[in-house]
Amino acid sequence: MTKNYLLVAFRSLQRRAGSTAINVLGLAVGLACFFLIGLYVRDELAVDRFHEDLDQLYAVGAVQTWSGETHRQFALPLAAGPLLADYAPEVEHACRVRRSLSTVWAGEAAFTGEEQRYADASFFDLFTFQARAGDVTTALDAPNQAVLSEDAALRYFGTVQAVGETLDTQVMGDRATLTVAAVVEIPRTSSLTFDMLISGLSLEEGVNQWGTWTGITFLKTQSGISPTMLGTVLDRFTADVIAERNDRLALAPVPLADVYFSDFQYHTGLRGDARYLLLFGSIALLVLLIALVNYTNLATAQATDRAREVGVRKAVGAQRGQLARQFLSEALLVSLGAYGFAVVLVTLAIPGFNAILGTSLAAVALLEGPTLLWMLAAALLAALLAGAYPAFLLARQQPTAVLRGTTTVSGSSGLGGARLRKGLVVGQFAITVALLVGVTGIVQQLRYVQTTNLGFDREQVLALALGGPTAEQAEAIKATFVQHPAVRSASATSAAPGAYGMMYSTRDVEGRPDPEEDERPTMLWTVFADYDYAATLGLNLVAGRFFDPALATDMETGVVLNEAAVRELGWVAGDAPLSDALGKTLNFVADGTVIGVVEDFHYDSMRDAIAPLGFRLGNPSPDTEWPDYHTLLLKLDTQDLLATMDDIETQWAALAGDTPFEATFVDEYYEAMYRDEVRLGRLLGTFAGLAIFVACLGLVGLAAYTAQRRTKEIGVRKVLGASVGHILALLSRDFVVLVLVAFVVAAPLAWWGLQTWLDGFVYRTDVGLSSVLLAGSLAVVLALAATLFHTLRAATLDPVKALRYE
Repeated sequence: MTKNYLLVAFRSLQRRAGSTAINVLGLAVGLACFFLIGLYVRDELAVDRFHEDLDQLYAVGAVQTWSGETHRQFALPLAAGPLLADYAPEVEHACRVRRSLSTVWAGEAAFTGEEQRYADASFFDLFTFQARAGDVTTALDAPNQAVLSEDAALRYFGTVQAVGETLDTQVMGDRATLTVAAVVEIPRTSSLTFDMLISGLSLEEGVNQWGTWTGITFLKTQSGISPTMLGTVLDRFTADVIAERNDRLALAPVPLADVYFSDFQYHTGLRGDARYLLLFGSIALLVLLIALVNYTNLATAQATDRAREVGVRKAVGAQRGQLARQFLSEALLVSLGAYGFAVVLVTLAIPGFNAILGTSLAAVALLEGPTLLWMLAAALLAALLAGAYPAFLLARQQPTAVLRGTTTVSGSSGLGGARLRKGLVVGQFAITVALLVGVTGIVQQLRYVQTTNLGFDREQVLALALGGPTAEQAEAIKATFVQHPAVRSASATSAAPGAYGMMYSTRDVEGRPDPEEDERPTMLWTVFADYDYAATLGLNLVAGRFFDPALATDMETGVVLNEAAVRELGWVAGDAPLSDALGKTLNFVADGTVIGVVEDFHYDSMRDAIAPLGFRLGNPSPDTEWPDYHTLLLKLDTQDLLATMDDIETQWAALAGDTPFEATFVDEYYEAMYRDEVRLGRLLGTFAGLAIFVACLGLVGLAAYTAQRRTKEIGVRKVLGASVGHILALLSRDFVVLVLVAFVVAAPLAWWGLQTWLDGFVYRTDVGLSSVLLAGSLAVVLALAATLFHTLRAATLDPVKALRYE
């Protein structure tokens, strides 16, 4: 019986090849979107869940309140972890993990930007990483030992059997030789990634164990300890041990399974965003919904054509359930065909999807049993959802009415469900209009942040990583580079704009009382710069001056602030001149006097307001405790950038020895700030295009059916003198009206959602009515284009042939 249902369904689909192709293609695209996002969501939810003792693993979050504001971060004093393990019997192991990027020398080869983590010897007592070589249980027991990832071992030595090999890297600013003790495999669903894991004992000397807040502390509890019980333990530890040193600090346990999506700052691993999962999942469902609507629309539109078939079947004894199963069989065949096509589309799309989102989905995952099952189940559910209404709609009609020709096809209760079809078309295009509005707004904001004047000259500014040379070497390297004809100016500094990462608190601020106990002192982003920094970047001085090499006092006490800093420190308010801040004193890195104020410039993302910023001279003398320079900025002026870069790299090799050449244009730092927005825009644009494509496929089918049903009407109108333009307008009017209704429904909601997203930027573009109207106009144009072929064909049909049409 089942075979008969499928055979008849296949023949029926063959007879309506055009609508079948539209349904298969549209549903395949919808399922492909759903499958692709499903794989992504599954991978994201699986992060860190491969560890054997997952329910016993926690990260410790620090919660502090300053001036009524709560700050949550994964950072504790280095001393806290070991003390906690000794204090609480409920804690089986504690492990501190710190992250850094550094250069690795293996033999004659140098590898830059390698991801390193320093970890306690207990690391592998907590985390489950399979060893490919060596013994992980003892790999971190001694200083200067390292564990490599499988990929890193292959890069450095060409084999995973690298135990006993040596390599060099920087530890605490000094070059050190490490011995490889093990090689491990890192699953792609691990948030803790690394090229090299270094024994934490290498950091013990010279580190202030209570004053250093870097990295994250992980705990492994005894079996059976719940998060609530661990929270109680941490509260006791805080009261007994931490409070005497910091009475504002509270500790919070975060299960390892939740760390990836947590809102605590300063993760040392990869970080996910649950909002993106919800957004992408919703969009995939919407695209699939559009495809299901197409099937329902075409099936109900063709109901009248199949009415006599149903009437005959019922007259010879077919039951309603049998007819429903027959039509559901057609939906099943369409869905299975779409399923196979969708798997092919997903396989082809995975590399591009990975490139957009920076993920590592593998096409081989499609062949896994569980994956195949849930995708097949989704396809079957889609068949049921798409085919149920048309199947039961056709199956319930009365055979006598059908055979007499009295069955209606219009109206809310008619067999064709005209009102339902119109509602579904409105829903389809409401979704596409909303996506178009979203894409338009995101593109506008990205263009705004990429083209807005940042307040300094970032064009063709090259940042060279000095890789730990002394300040005297930095000055010597700078002096050589400024001789190059293509280098307009140069500056040695602690960091380039877009890469600032150091903050200092202020004390003894002139004219301002010291902070109360519950207040946090003003924190200034800090840049150590030489005398040429302002000139190299084109900073605009609005009061005073920048550092002057002729004035020795600048090295000892000179401080330059931005406008935000002098206002935050309370020296300037309202319209008062910024020069009022000149000569003011404060303790910032050391005792200092303000000698200049620079105009605010965007050294960070436009999501955030410009924060207080201060400059101190970096000291070329090794007798001070101030930091060395870490970056050399070169302002280039050349038409042949490739040749200039080759010259600079050649000079670098002669000056810096085996220190690798690491060069980044300042523009690249700013591009990295908006990488998530760029990815969101690309992905949203892709899905918007697919949604429009699927929706327009449905319009193509409906236009073909409408033109076919109105053939005789068109013939009569043409005989009575109707022009081709009049016929085109007549046939297109209904579709345009539906799209306009969709625009009216969707535009306000889409605009509200876009404004909510833009509220995440302090500096943002204005998405006005014109942008929303542009999205609506585009939807109308696309709808007209989708229906043009069939409407034009019908409008130009010979009226004699039209009148003979049956």
